[in-house]
Amino acid sequence: MKLEIERQDFLKAWQNAEKLSDSKSAKDAIAGVLITASEDNTVILEATDLKTSIRCTAKGANVIEHGRAVIPAAIFGSILRKLSADDLVLEVNSERGFLNAGSNKMRFSVISPETFPKIYGSEEGEIICEINAQTLAKIITEGSSAASQPQDFPKYLGTCLFRTAEGVFMAVATDGKRLSLSKSVCEVSKDIDILLPAQAVKELGKNFSSCADDDKVRLLANDSTVWFVLENAEYSVRSVDAAFPKFERILNADRHTTLRINSKDLYSVLERIDIIAKTTPAHIMAMALNPDGELQITARAPELGTTSEKFTANIEGGYLQLGFNVAYFMDGLKALGSEQAVIEFSGEEGQTRMKRDGSEDFLYMLMPARLSTQDAMTAEELGDFGGDIQGQIESSENEPAPESEQEDDNSSESDTPF
Repeated sequence: MKLEIERQDFLKAWQNAEKLSDSKSAKDAIAGVLITASEDNTVILEATDLKTSIRCTAKGANVIEHGRAVIPAAIFGSILRKLSADDLVLEVNSERGFLNAGSNKMRFSVISPETFPKIYGSEEGEIICEINAQTLAKIITEGSSAASQPQDFPKYLGTCLFRTAEGVFMAVATDGKRLSLSKSVCEVSKDIDILLPAQAVKELGKNFSSCADDDKVRLLANDSTVWFVLENAEYSVRSVDAAFPKFERILNADRHTTLRINSKDLYSVLERIDIIAKTTPAHIMAMALNPDGELQITARAPELGTTSEKFTANIEGGYLQLGFNVAYFMDGLKALGSEQAVIEFSGEEGQTRMKRDGSEDFLYMLMPARLSTQDAMTAEELGDFGGDIQGQIESSENEPAPESEQEDDNSSESDTPF
């Protein structure tokens, strides 16, 4: 195989393929990128980590001699990025690769293409829908925001549910304590429910977000794989064989108190609160909402200190005090991505829902955390902060709990129906 390469154009396709190679794998073939140079002057790049794959057409390559070769992804990608010359010649025989770039010449080992896994193309699937690439990126980013790190059991915890039904495309994820759902209208050819690895689709979402405004993605699927097809590239992701919870059963509109607030302002407050909260085992903050328009947020680490902020907010409904994992709350605000947040609380142990004002296209739901004695400020701290939070645990209970009780209190959270 022999190619003339215009470095800048070729590098764009190479970097997309390189991301999906598995450089840490003991299987050498998937640590590389398969290059197929055809007699019709087409150059195809393929890469896989055995869960997610890509097949893309490389621009900036002229075929002198056709052939196939697996090039080590990490080393070759580093070479392409570091070179200053733009006109390159890549030549590969059965054992060695040679790259000539002006005064720079390099020889490197290659991998037999016969050992590279077969990547099945989208012709194996059935068309599901077509959707704008940036809209898909938005749905993936929002819909996967509640997914946890991959776990062995239950399998759905590391996944994102893709659902098409009645002209709507939806992505949903949960880690058992929170749930995220994002949806958009699109042209649907077939209704499906399919689970995909959350980390894989998050990476795809990043790629789709850089597409042009009018780029479209076609989704195709069979029983084991979903393909995302763009004009010059197609990604395939293997599905996860697991049952996703019946999340529709726990979605309700019950609310005790509603908070309307500027998302960025609240996020800034939580960043400051988190300085203390993240030092505690359960990462907990206490939030007190007063219908007179006052919101107070507090975090306390008994061995370190206490932080509290009180400010004016638009609050409707009854007085409420409850706890939250600060990181989970911030994830929801970040995923919301709008100037105004509408946060509906269903009580101290009921679900809390974040939405955009006047829109139903995104929902982030989380469960409150049970506040313990050490989460509440002492009488001395209340005096220092000018605190008058109703519902504070009585000062007689503010003595530090025994160590065993502290662990139980901090780790306990309201039971969740997810």
